[in-house]
Amino acid sequence: MDQFNASDDEQSRSSLLSKQDELSRRLLEVCSTMNRKICCAESLTGGLLADAFVRIPGASATYRGSINTYAVDTKASILGVDSTWLDAHGPVNSYTAEHMATGALELFACDGIALSTTGVAGPGPDGNIPAGTVYIGCAVTRGEVLSRRYLFTGDRELIRYKSVCAAIELALDMCTEN
Repeated sequence: MDQFNASDDEQSRSSLLSKQDELSRRLLEVCSTMNRKICCAESLTGGLLADAFVRIPGASATYRGSINTYAVDTKASILGVDSTWLDAHGPVNSYTAEHMATGALELFACDGIALSTTGVAGPGPDGNIPAGTVYIGCAVTRGEVLSRRYLFTGDRELIRYKSVCAAIELALDMCTEN
């Protein structure tokens, strides 16, 4: 499980947006150089991950799109996450994050990399899952699928913005490995 330092709580929204812009620009450049595309399946980030890419001029050459599957049943009906699994275990886990990412690759006919976000942004816990618990999935076409668990601190907005930065960092890591 990865944790951002407590000092991250003090980061301003504009500081996180600057970091997102830098990371997004880098990932778009890396994927463009590799002739790969990017797509996303979002839950707790609710479109913020898409925004991180479309904020960058020229993103349309590499970025395919994002689907927001906020409701649990849409993760099954749109992305193909097993509904029996979701009923038994809920949406906040590595299995769901990984299957959301592979579902996005298929949905967008994306030859490249897919990111997914699922978690609890808060302000309180969801059952026994504490606020700040986030799973990020990453899938590469004909390649590796993985997820990472994060425990972020801060308010709802800060947790969502930290999730976006972590997702893009994970994709950059995977691109350098593949």
